[in-house]
Amino acid sequence: MEGKSKEEIRKQLRAKRNQIPETDFIRKSQLIIKLLQQQEEYLAAEKIHCYVSMNGRREVNTHPLIKEMIANNKQVVVPVTNFQEQSLEHCKLESFDDLELNKWGVLEPREGEQYNLAALDLIIVPMVGGDEHAQRIGYGGGFYDRFLQDLKCPTIGLCFEQNMVSELPTESFDIPLDKIITESRIIISQQKK
Repeated sequence: MEGKSKEEIRKQLRAKRNQIPETDFIRKSQLIIKLLQQQEEYLAAEKIHCYVSMNGRREVNTHPLIKEMIANNKQVVVPVTNFQEQSLEHCKLESFDDLELNKWGVLEPREGEQYNLAALDLIIVPMVGGDEHAQRIGYGGGFYDRFLQDLKCPTIGLCFEQNMVSELPTESFDIPLDKIITESRIIISQQKK
């Protein structure tokens, strides 16, 4: 990926991810979620912010995870995209059934109270790809970079191993995650230790 722009890398990784066959997508997502659930940050967390996966875009599937967290009495907070302000809003989710597709095909709560982000214990972050330094590349809107910049709780990204590269081009506003979990390993940020 050396010498390529973020946009080129993003496009390449999204195309690659879209090719994942359904059976591999389900199996690898399950392996990633199982590894996540073994992490001390997850085990200790009571209030967890988690993206609702767009399975058609082959984001690591978080639907069973969200249902399980709610069943286990963890407080689940999910993002709601505000495209006008280029920001994320954050709502507590009581039931997976409270989600409905918005006009972009993303599952979001129909309604919900804004959540105090300072109370979060863990943030589970979507990604298109990642690198060996626990940097992530998303869809390019900067929504998560702005969201994460002032928060102190641990951040864990979920990514298929095939979408990991040795090094992503980074800019000053890019925030490394604490960990990236793939179906075969865990990458821990050296900057955050």
